Amino acid sequence: MSDEINEIPEEHSDYKPADARDENVKHQLTGMYQNWFLDYASYVILERAVPHINDGLKPVQRRILHSMKRLDDGRYNKVANIVGHTMQFHPHGDASIGDALVQLGQKDLLIDCQGNWGNILTGDGAAATPVTMAEIIPITPSAI
Repeated sequence: MSDEINEIPEEHSDYKPADARDENVKHQLTGMYQNWFLDYASYVILERAVPHINDGLKPVQRRILHSMKRLDDGRYNKVANIVGHTMQFHPHGDASIGDALVQLGQKDLLIDCQGNWGNILTGDGAAATPVTMAEIIPITPSAI
């Protein structure tokens, strides 16, 4: 009876290592990476790059507004602080958050801006994040 319990099957799966010199294996890996790249590219285009049809905001912009709502104390906040706080919700780096915040600020719709935010018409860039400030417009939380 104890012999039956202690018996361990020698093979756990039917996996066999592939021969590295086999050309079929190389083509299978190439095809696999092509499929993965297409899946990832589709995800980026559909989930991150294209604004949502309901509100016209990209996910990073929606996360910025959520972060600004949580930071809202009736005063202007430095853009660098907003970017740092938004990093909790958007794990793709501070440059993308800063650029999205500048785009939101240049539209003058949802946030009130102080400092040099650049100009869309002339192509001037915004000033550095530590010297620019923003505040969420009071109607924005109810609008989103």
